[in-house]
Amino acid sequence: MNVTALVPRSMKALTLVAVLSTLMAVDAFSQLAVGKGKFLGNIWGSFGTPPLNFDRYWNQITPENASKWGSVEGTRNSYNWNRVDEIFNYCLEKRYPFKFHTLIWGQQYPSWIMTLDSASQAQEIEEWIRLVGERYVSASFVDVVNEPLHAPPPFKNALGGDGVTGWDWVIRAFQLARQYMAKGVQLHLNDYSIINNTQATNTYLTIINLLKARNLIDGIGVQGHRFELENADTTTIKRNLDALAATGLPIYITEFDVAPGNQLNDATQLAEMQRIFPVLWRHPGIKGITFWGYLQGQIWQQNAYLVTSTGAERPAMQWLKSFMASIPSDVTGDEHLPTTFVLSQNYPNPFNPTTTIRYSLPAASNVNLTIYNLLGVEIRSLVDRRHDAGEFFVTWDGMTNHGTIAPSGVYVYRLSAGGYVQQRKMLLIR
Repeated sequence: MNVTALVPRSMKALTLVAVLSTLMAVDAFSQLAVGKGKFLGNIWGSFGTPPLNFDRYWNQITPENASKWGSVEGTRNSYNWNRVDEIFNYCLEKRYPFKFHTLIWGQQYPSWIMTLDSASQAQEIEEWIRLVGERYVSASFVDVVNEPLHAPPPFKNALGGDGVTGWDWVIRAFQLARQYMAKGVQLHLNDYSIINNTQATNTYLTIINLLKARNLIDGIGVQGHRFELENADTTTIKRNLDALAATGLPIYITEFDVAPGNQLNDATQLAEMQRIFPVLWRHPGIKGITFWGYLQGQIWQQNAYLVTSTGAERPAMQWLKSFMASIPSDVTGDEHLPTTFVLSQNYPNPFNPTTTIRYSLPAASNVNLTIYNLLGVEIRSLVDRRHDAGEFFVTWDGMTNHGTIAPSGVYVYRLSAGGYVQQRKMLLIR
Protein backbone atom coordinates (compact mmCIF):
# COMPACT_ATOMS: atom_id res chain seq x y z
CA MET A 1 0.00 0.00 0.00
CA ASN A 2 1.21 3.49 -0.81
CA VAL A 3 0.40 5.28 2.45
CA THR A 4 1.19 8.73 1.04
CA ALA A 5 -1.67 8.27 -1.44
CA LEU A 6 -4.26 8.15 1.35
CA VAL A 7 -5.23 11.81 1.04
CA PRO A 8 -8.15 13.75 -0.44
CA ARG A 9 -7.84 14.09 -4.21
CA SER A 10 -7.44 17.84 -3.89
CA MET A 11 -4.12 17.18 -2.08
CA LYS A 12 -2.80 14.55 -4.46
CA ALA A 13 0.98 14.61 -4.95
CA LEU A 14 1.37 17.87 -3.06
CA THR A 15 3.75 18.62 -0.21
CA LEU A 16 2.51 20.69 2.71
CA VAL A 17 4.16 23.76 1.25
CA ALA A 18 2.58 23.12 -2.12
CA VAL A 19 -0.82 22.63 -0.49
CA LEU A 20 -0.56 25.97 1.26
CA SER A 21 0.57 27.63 -1.97
CA THR A 22 -2.34 26.09 -3.84
CA LEU A 23 -4.85 27.30 -1.26
CA MET A 24 -3.39 30.80 -1.44
CA ALA A 25 -3.59 30.76 -5.24
CA VAL A 26 -7.20 29.62 -5.20
CA ASP A 27 -8.04 32.36 -2.73
CA ALA A 28 -6.30 34.98 -4.87
CA PHE A 29 -7.95 33.84 -8.10
CA SER A 30 -11.24 32.42 -6.92
CA GLN A 31 -13.44 31.01 -9.69
CA LEU A 32 -16.23 33.32 -10.78
CA ALA A 33 -19.09 31.20 -9.46
CA VAL A 34 -17.65 29.92 -6.18
CA GLY A 35 -20.25 30.38 -3.45
CA LYS A 36 -22.93 31.56 -5.89
CA GLY A 37 -25.15 28.48 -5.76
CA LYS A 38 -24.56 27.54 -9.40
CA PHE A 39 -21.48 26.51 -11.32
CA LEU A 40 -19.88 28.40 -14.20
CA GLY A 41 -17.93 25.92 -16.27
CA ASN A 42 -16.04 25.53 -19.50
CA ILE A 43 -14.67 22.92 -21.86
CA TRP A 44 -11.29 21.27 -21.79
CA GLY A 45 -10.86 19.23 -24.91
CA SER A 46 -7.76 18.61 -26.98
CA PHE A 47 -5.72 21.51 -25.67
CA GLY A 48 -3.72 22.35 -22.57
CA THR A 49 -3.04 20.56 -19.31
CA PRO A 50 -5.16 22.35 -18.17
CA PRO A 51 -5.99 25.34 -20.42
CA LEU A 52 -4.39 28.66 -19.55
CA ASN A 53 -5.65 30.07 -16.21
CA PHE A 54 -8.61 27.68 -16.18
CA ASP A 55 -8.92 27.73 -12.40
CA ARG A 56 -8.99 31.50 -12.35
CA TYR A 57 -12.44 31.51 -13.94
CA TRP A 58 -14.26 28.16 -14.07
CA ASN A 59 -15.39 25.44 -11.65
CA GLN A 60 -16.93 22.77 -13.90
CA ILE A 61 -15.54 20.90 -16.92
CA THR A 62 -17.01 19.23 -20.01
CA PRO A 63 -14.44 17.35 -22.16
CA GLU A 64 -15.83 18.70 -25.47
CA ASN A 65 -14.87 16.20 -28.22
CA ALA A 66 -12.60 14.04 -26.07
CA SER A 67 -15.45 11.99 -24.58
CA LYS A 68 -17.49 11.45 -27.72
CA TRP A 69 -17.82 7.88 -28.92
CA GLY A 70 -15.91 8.37 -32.16
CA SER A 71 -13.00 9.93 -30.26
CA VAL A 72 -12.77 7.09 -27.75
CA GLU A 73 -13.44 4.08 -30.00
CA GLY A 74 -12.48 5.21 -33.48
CA THR A 75 -11.35 1.65 -34.16
CA ARG A 76 -13.65 -1.10 -32.99
CA ASN A 77 -12.65 -2.50 -29.58
CA SER A 78 -9.64 -0.19 -29.40
CA TYR A 79 -10.21 2.52 -26.79
CA ASN A 80 -8.45 5.80 -26.15
CA TRP A 81 -9.57 7.07 -22.74
CA ASN A 82 -6.40 9.05 -22.03
CA ARG A 83 -7.66 12.61 -22.38
CA VAL A 84 -11.02 11.86 -20.76
CA ASP A 85 -9.24 10.21 -17.81
CA GLU A 86 -6.95 13.24 -17.50
CA ILE A 87 -9.88 15.65 -17.36
CA PHE A 88 -11.92 13.38 -15.08
CA ASN A 89 -9.08 13.02 -12.59
CA TYR A 90 -8.48 16.76 -12.65
CA CYS A 91 -12.16 17.30 -11.77
CA LEU A 92 -11.84 14.85 -8.91
CA GLU A 93 -8.80 16.64 -7.54
CA LYS A 94 -10.44 20.05 -7.80
CA ARG A 95 -13.92 18.81 -6.82
CA TYR A 96 -15.36 20.23 -10.02
CA PRO A 97 -18.51 18.69 -11.49
CA PHE A 98 -17.52 16.50 -14.46
CA LYS A 99 -19.93 16.02 -17.35
CA PHE A 100 -19.45 13.17 -19.82
CA HIS A 101 -20.45 14.50 -23.25
CA THR A 102 -21.91 12.45 -24.91
CA LEU A 103 -23.11 8.83 -25.26
CA ILE A 104 -25.31 9.00 -28.38
CA TRP A 105 -25.08 11.73 -31.05
CA GLY A 106 -25.85 11.61 -34.74
CA GLN A 107 -22.99 13.93 -35.66
CA GLN A 108 -20.13 12.11 -33.97
CA TYR A 109 -19.92 8.32 -33.73
CA PRO A 110 -17.44 5.64 -34.89
CA SER A 111 -17.85 5.06 -38.61
CA TRP A 112 -17.40 1.32 -38.25
CA ILE A 113 -20.78 0.95 -36.52
CA MET A 114 -22.51 1.60 -39.85
CA THR A 115 -20.92 -1.57 -41.29
CA LEU A 116 -22.79 -3.73 -38.76
CA ASP A 117 -26.27 -5.20 -38.80
CA SER A 118 -28.85 -3.78 -36.40
CA ALA A 119 -28.42 -6.50 -33.76
CA SER A 120 -24.66 -6.02 -33.69
CA GLN A 121 -25.11 -2.27 -33.51
CA ALA A 122 -27.35 -2.72 -30.46
CA GLN A 123 -24.69 -4.84 -28.78
CA GLU A 124 -21.98 -2.26 -29.47
CA ILE A 125 -24.14 0.60 -28.18
CA GLU A 126 -24.81 -1.26 -24.96
CA GLU A 127 -21.14 -2.12 -24.56
CA TRP A 128 -20.14 1.54 -25.05
CA ILE A 129 -22.61 2.78 -22.43
CA ARG A 130 -21.59 0.02 -20.02
CA LEU A 131 -17.89 0.85 -20.33
CA VAL A 132 -18.52 4.55 -19.70
CA GLY A 133 -20.62 3.70 -16.67
CA GLU A 134 -17.98 1.41 -15.22
CA ARG A 135 -15.14 3.86 -15.79
CA TYR A 136 -16.68 7.15 -14.62
CA VAL A 137 -18.59 6.03 -11.55
CA SER A 138 -18.33 9.41 -9.81
CA ALA A 139 -19.15 11.60 -12.80
CA SER A 140 -21.68 14.32 -12.01
CA PHE A 141 -23.65 14.30 -15.27
CA VAL A 142 -23.79 12.51 -18.60
CA ASP A 143 -25.42 13.71 -21.82
CA VAL A 144 -27.15 10.48 -22.76
CA VAL A 145 -28.50 11.75 -26.07
CA ASN A 146 -27.23 14.88 -27.77
CA GLU A 147 -29.40 16.77 -30.28
CA PRO A 148 -32.30 14.35 -30.72
CA LEU A 149 -34.29 17.02 -32.58
CA HIS A 150 -31.49 18.02 -34.94
CA ALA A 151 -29.12 15.07 -35.29
CA PRO A 152 -30.67 11.64 -34.59
CA PRO A 153 -28.10 8.90 -35.21
CA PRO A 154 -28.36 6.87 -38.41
CA PHE A 155 -28.26 3.73 -36.25
CA LYS A 156 -31.29 4.73 -34.17
CA ASN A 157 -33.27 1.67 -35.35
CA ALA A 158 -30.86 -0.46 -33.31
CA LEU A 159 -32.28 1.37 -30.29
CA GLY A 160 -35.90 0.81 -31.33
CA GLY A 161 -36.33 3.58 -33.91
CA ASP A 162 -39.24 5.98 -33.56
CA GLY A 163 -41.51 3.24 -32.25
CA VAL A 164 -44.84 3.82 -30.60
CA THR A 165 -43.86 7.03 -28.81
CA GLY A 166 -42.00 8.57 -31.75
CA TRP A 167 -38.90 8.65 -29.53
CA ASP A 168 -38.40 5.00 -28.57
CA TRP A 169 -34.72 5.17 -29.50
CA VAL A 170 -34.14 8.01 -27.02
CA ILE A 171 -35.99 6.11 -24.30
CA ARG A 172 -33.90 2.99 -24.92
CA ALA A 173 -30.65 4.99 -24.74
CA PHE A 174 -31.72 6.39 -21.37
CA GLN A 175 -32.77 2.95 -20.14
CA LEU A 176 -29.28 1.66 -20.89
CA ALA A 177 -27.73 4.69 -19.22
CA ARG A 178 -29.87 4.20 -16.12
CA GLN A 179 -28.85 0.55 -16.05
CA TYR A 180 -25.11 1.12 -16.36
CA MET A 181 -24.35 4.56 -14.94
CA ALA A 182 -23.67 4.59 -11.20
CA LYS A 183 -26.23 5.81 -8.73
CA GLY A 184 -25.83 9.56 -8.34
CA VAL A 185 -24.75 10.21 -11.95
CA GLN A 186 -27.39 12.51 -13.43
CA LEU A 187 -28.77 11.62 -16.87
CA HIS A 188 -29.30 14.61 -19.18
CA LEU A 189 -30.82 15.34 -22.58
CA ASN A 190 -29.10 18.03 -24.64
CA ASP A 191 -30.01 20.02 -27.77
CA TYR A 192 -29.71 23.43 -29.42
CA SER A 193 -32.15 26.06 -30.71
CA ILE A 194 -34.61 25.24 -27.95
CA ILE A 195 -35.27 28.26 -25.73
CA ASN A 196 -35.24 30.67 -28.66
CA ASN A 197 -38.02 28.69 -30.36
CA THR A 198 -41.31 27.91 -28.59
CA GLN A 199 -42.25 25.14 -31.02
CA ALA A 200 -38.89 23.45 -30.45
CA THR A 201 -39.33 23.84 -26.69
CA ASN A 202 -42.69 22.08 -26.90
CA THR A 203 -41.23 19.21 -28.93
CA TYR A 204 -38.35 18.96 -26.48
CA LEU A 205 -40.86 18.80 -23.64
CA THR A 206 -42.56 15.86 -25.34
CA ILE A 207 -39.33 13.85 -25.12
CA ILE A 208 -38.57 15.09 -21.60
CA ASN A 209 -41.99 14.08 -20.32
CA LEU A 210 -41.72 10.63 -21.89
CA LEU A 211 -38.43 10.15 -20.06
CA LYS A 212 -39.69 11.70 -16.85
CA ALA A 213 -42.69 9.37 -16.75
CA ARG A 214 -40.24 6.46 -16.81
CA ASN A 215 -37.88 8.00 -14.21
CA LEU A 216 -35.09 8.14 -16.78
CA ILE A 217 -34.05 11.81 -16.81
CA ASP A 218 -32.44 13.95 -14.11
CA GLY A 219 -31.66 17.20 -15.91
CA ILE A 220 -32.32 19.25 -19.04
CA GLY A 221 -29.42 20.44 -21.16
CA VAL A 222 -29.94 23.49 -23.39
CA GLN A 223 -27.14 24.69 -25.61
CA GLY A 224 -26.59 28.42 -25.85
CA HIS A 225 -24.49 29.07 -28.92
CA ARG A 226 -24.26 32.56 -30.35
CA PHE A 227 -26.30 31.61 -33.45
CA GLU A 228 -29.22 30.53 -31.22
CA LEU A 229 -29.52 33.49 -28.91
CA GLU A 230 -28.13 36.54 -30.67
CA ASN A 231 -31.43 37.31 -32.40
CA ALA A 232 -33.68 35.87 -29.71
CA ASP A 233 -36.04 38.02 -27.71
CA THR A 234 -35.33 37.74 -23.98
CA THR A 235 -39.05 37.47 -23.24
CA THR A 236 -39.22 34.35 -25.42
CA ILE A 237 -36.14 32.93 -23.71
CA LYS A 238 -37.66 33.48 -20.26
CA ARG A 239 -41.00 31.99 -21.26
CA ASN A 240 -39.44 28.85 -22.67
CA LEU A 241 -37.15 28.46 -19.67
CA ASP A 242 -40.23 28.70 -17.45
CA ALA A 243 -41.89 25.92 -19.46
CA LEU A 244 -38.86 23.66 -19.06
CA ALA A 245 -38.55 24.47 -15.36
CA ALA A 246 -42.20 23.53 -14.83
CA THR A 247 -41.14 19.89 -15.28
CA GLY A 248 -39.38 20.16 -11.93
CA LEU A 249 -36.06 19.15 -13.51
CA PRO A 250 -32.95 21.32 -13.22
CA ILE A 251 -31.81 23.13 -16.38
CA TYR A 252 -28.22 23.51 -17.52
CA ILE A 253 -26.96 25.86 -20.23
CA THR A 254 -24.40 23.55 -21.77
CA GLU A 255 -22.63 25.25 -24.69
CA PHE A 256 -22.68 29.02 -24.24
CA ASP A 257 -20.67 31.36 -26.45
CA VAL A 258 -21.09 34.99 -27.49
CA ALA A 259 -20.00 36.52 -30.81
CA PRO A 260 -22.88 38.22 -32.65
CA GLY A 261 -22.70 37.34 -36.33
CA ASN A 262 -19.47 35.52 -35.46
CA GLN A 263 -17.72 38.86 -35.90
CA LEU A 264 -14.66 39.98 -33.97
CA ASN A 265 -16.04 43.08 -32.30
CA ASP A 266 -15.49 43.82 -28.61
CA ALA A 267 -18.41 46.24 -28.32
CA THR A 268 -21.04 43.93 -29.83
CA GLN A 269 -19.79 40.95 -27.84
CA LEU A 270 -19.98 42.98 -24.63
CA ALA A 271 -23.48 44.24 -25.40
CA GLU A 272 -24.74 40.73 -26.18
CA MET A 273 -23.15 39.30 -23.04
CA GLN A 274 -24.84 42.00 -20.97
CA ARG A 275 -28.19 41.30 -22.67
CA ILE A 276 -28.26 37.50 -22.47
CA PHE A 277 -26.13 36.27 -19.59
CA PRO A 278 -28.11 37.87 -16.72
CA VAL A 279 -31.35 36.37 -18.08
CA LEU A 280 -29.80 32.90 -17.94
CA TRP A 281 -27.94 33.23 -14.67
CA ARG A 282 -30.85 34.73 -12.76
CA HIS A 283 -33.41 32.16 -13.88
CA PRO A 284 -34.17 29.97 -10.84
CA GLY A 285 -34.50 26.83 -12.95
CA ILE A 286 -30.92 27.06 -14.24
CA LYS A 287 -28.37 25.34 -12.01
CA GLY A 288 -25.23 25.82 -14.06
CA ILE A 289 -23.83 27.40 -17.21
CA THR A 290 -20.97 25.95 -19.25
CA PHE A 291 -19.17 28.24 -21.69
CA TRP A 292 -18.08 26.48 -24.87
CA GLY A 293 -14.52 27.74 -24.85
CA TYR A 294 -12.89 30.98 -23.84
CA LEU A 295 -9.32 31.13 -25.19
CA GLN A 296 -8.36 32.65 -28.53
CA GLY A 297 -7.64 29.94 -31.08
CA GLN A 298 -9.20 27.25 -28.93
CA ILE A 299 -12.91 27.84 -29.36
CA TRP A 300 -15.42 26.45 -31.84
CA GLN A 301 -17.00 29.83 -32.68
CA GLN A 302 -13.66 31.44 -33.44
CA ASN A 303 -14.60 35.02 -32.59
CA ALA A 304 -16.38 34.16 -29.35
CA TYR A 305 -13.21 33.95 -27.28
CA LEU A 306 -13.13 35.87 -24.00
CA VAL A 307 -9.39 35.79 -23.30
CA THR A 308 -6.56 36.26 -25.81
CA SER A 309 -3.83 33.68 -26.27
CA THR A 310 -1.59 35.83 -24.04
CA GLY A 311 -4.15 35.97 -21.23
CA ALA A 312 -5.60 39.44 -21.85
CA GLU A 313 -9.30 39.69 -21.06
CA ARG A 314 -11.73 41.13 -23.61
CA PRO A 315 -14.34 43.59 -22.31
CA ALA A 316 -17.02 40.88 -22.17
CA MET A 317 -14.87 38.85 -19.78
CA GLN A 318 -14.11 41.91 -17.69
CA TRP A 319 -17.85 42.62 -17.43
CA LEU A 320 -18.61 38.96 -16.63
CA LYS A 321 -16.15 39.08 -13.72
CA SER A 322 -17.76 42.25 -12.43
CA PHE A 323 -21.28 40.83 -12.79
CA MET A 324 -20.39 37.63 -10.94
CA ALA A 325 -18.70 39.59 -8.18
CA SER A 326 -21.97 41.50 -7.68
CA ILE A 327 -23.90 38.26 -7.04
CA PRO A 328 -24.10 37.67 -3.28
CA SER A 329 -22.74 34.41 -1.96
CA ASP A 330 -25.52 32.13 -0.82
CA VAL A 331 -23.83 28.84 -0.07
CA THR A 332 -21.07 27.69 2.24
CA GLY A 333 -18.69 26.45 -0.42
CA ASP A 334 -19.50 22.76 0.14
CA GLU A 335 -21.82 22.49 -2.85
CA HIS A 336 -19.48 20.07 -4.64
CA LEU A 337 -19.11 17.58 -1.79
CA PRO A 338 -20.44 14.11 -2.63
CA THR A 339 -24.13 13.53 -2.00
CA THR A 340 -23.95 9.72 -1.73
CA PHE A 341 -21.53 7.00 -0.65
CA VAL A 342 -19.70 5.61 -3.68
CA LEU A 343 -17.12 2.85 -4.03
CA SER A 344 -15.64 3.06 -7.52
CA GLN A 345 -14.22 0.27 -9.62
CA ASN A 346 -10.47 0.12 -9.18
CA TYR A 347 -8.30 1.36 -12.03
CA PRO A 348 -6.50 -0.11 -13.83
CA ASN A 349 -8.22 -3.47 -13.73
CA PRO A 350 -6.72 -6.01 -14.36
CA PHE A 351 -3.52 -4.59 -12.85
CA ASN A 352 0.15 -5.24 -12.20
CA PRO A 353 1.66 -4.20 -9.88
CA THR A 354 -0.51 -1.36 -8.47
CA THR A 355 -4.10 -0.19 -8.72
CA THR A 356 -6.09 2.75 -7.34
CA ILE A 357 -9.38 2.52 -5.43
CA ARG A 358 -11.54 5.64 -5.10
CA TYR A 359 -14.44 6.27 -2.76
CA SER A 360 -16.73 9.15 -1.82
CA LEU A 361 -18.27 10.08 1.53
CA PRO A 362 -21.20 12.50 1.83
CA ALA A 363 -20.62 12.85 5.59
CA ALA A 364 -17.86 12.29 8.13
CA SER A 365 -17.66 8.54 8.71
CA ASN A 366 -15.61 5.74 10.22
CA VAL A 367 -14.14 4.08 7.15
CA ASN A 368 -12.87 0.55 6.70
CA LEU A 369 -11.53 -0.57 3.32
CA THR A 370 -10.20 -4.12 3.24
CA ILE A 371 -9.11 -6.60 0.58
CA TYR A 372 -10.11 -10.28 0.77
CA ASN A 373 -9.51 -13.33 -1.35
CA LEU A 374 -12.44 -15.29 -2.75
CA LEU A 375 -12.44 -17.52 0.37
CA GLY A 376 -13.10 -14.48 2.55
CA VAL A 377 -9.62 -14.40 4.07
CA GLU A 378 -8.35 -10.88 4.77
CA ILE A 379 -5.39 -10.03 2.54
CA ARG A 380 -4.75 -6.37 3.29
CA SER A 381 -6.34 -3.64 5.40
CA LEU A 382 -6.02 -0.44 3.40
CA VAL A 383 -8.03 2.04 5.46
CA ASP A 384 -9.29 1.93 9.04
CA ARG A 385 -9.87 5.46 10.28
CA ARG A 386 -12.36 8.32 10.41
CA HIS A 387 -12.68 10.59 7.35
CA ASP A 388 -14.41 13.89 6.81
CA ALA A 389 -16.84 14.13 3.87
CA GLY A 390 -15.08 14.19 0.52
CA GLU A 391 -13.59 12.10 -2.27
CA PHE A 392 -10.56 9.92 -1.51
CA PHE A 393 -8.28 7.37 -3.09
CA VAL A 394 -5.83 4.74 -1.94
CA THR A 395 -3.45 2.55 -3.94
CA TRP A 396 -2.70 -1.13 -3.39
CA ASP A 397 0.68 -2.46 -4.44
CA GLY A 398 -0.25 -6.14 -4.17
CA MET A 399 1.36 -6.65 -0.77
CA THR A 400 -0.39 -8.55 2.03
CA ASN A 401 -0.68 -7.59 5.70
CA HIS A 402 2.31 -9.87 6.33
CA GLY A 403 4.57 -8.11 3.84
CA THR A 404 4.44 -10.89 1.27
CA ILE A 405 3.47 -10.57 -2.38
CA ALA A 406 -0.12 -11.57 -3.15
CA PRO A 407 -0.40 -14.11 -5.98
CA SER A 408 -2.30 -13.61 -9.20
CA GLY A 409 -6.03 -13.95 -8.85
CA VAL A 410 -9.39 -12.34 -8.22
CA TYR A 411 -9.73 -10.30 -5.04
CA VAL A 412 -12.63 -8.53 -3.36
CA TYR A 413 -12.30 -5.06 -1.84
CA ARG A 414 -14.97 -4.04 0.67
CA LEU A 415 -15.88 -0.56 1.90
CA SER A 416 -17.76 -0.02 5.15
CA ALA A 417 -18.62 3.59 6.04
CA GLY A 418 -21.50 5.12 7.99
CA GLY A 419 -23.73 2.09 7.60
CA TYR A 420 -22.91 1.85 3.87
CA VAL A 421 -21.32 -1.42 2.77
CA GLN A 422 -20.28 -2.31 -0.77
CA GLN A 423 -17.74 -4.58 -2.36
CA ARG A 424 -16.22 -5.00 -5.81
CA LYS A 425 -13.93 -7.49 -7.51
CA MET A 426 -10.54 -6.87 -9.09
CA LEU A 427 -7.97 -9.00 -10.91
CA LEU A 428 -4.26 -9.04 -10.06
CA ILE A 429 -2.02 -10.47 -12.81
CA ARG A 430 1.60 -11.25 -11.99
